[in-house]
Amino acid sequence: MQKLLKLHNSLANILGLLIVLIALIIVVEVSSRFLFNKPLPGPIEGTRVILAWALFMSLAYGLVQRVHIQVQLFSNRYPRRVRFVMDNLIDVVTLCLFGILTYSAWQQFWESFTRGETMAAPIWIPFWLAKLALPIGSLIFVIQLVINLGSRLKGGPKKEEA
Repeated sequence: MQKLLKLHNSLANILGLLIVLIALIIVVEVSSRFLFNKPLPGPIEGTRVILAWALFMSLAYGLVQRVHIQVQLFSNRYPRRVRFVMDNLIDVVTLCLFGILTYSAWQQFWESFTRGETMAAPIWIPFWLAKLALPIGSLIFVIQLVINLGSRLKGGPKKEEA
């Protein structure tokens, strides 16, 4: 489990660097446009690719850190065992939905890759590079969800969940 946490922390550091890279691209673009009256070719498209990776790779990290949005209007009033069953049911449904999402996103990526699809940009940027972020990010999310579900089922309903 410690190795998995290290992996997620490393991934979070990489995601932070990607956000810094987006900021640097914007600063260089604005500076180039202002100082030399010559904009960079393709900064918007490049930042879209980076942003796709940053967004979809952060799903599993959010699951580990427990920062995804939860609505607990009624669930806090249920007994521990009912909440335990509900949490597991929600995880199974989420697992199924993200499994379907991973499969269909992979199909879209593969079609884009085999066609050699590119973005409409002044420079060559493969569109499949951005499309690859969704199946990989959602697959990592599914793996983390399975790990969380397995550890919850193994431990049973905890008193601190009350």
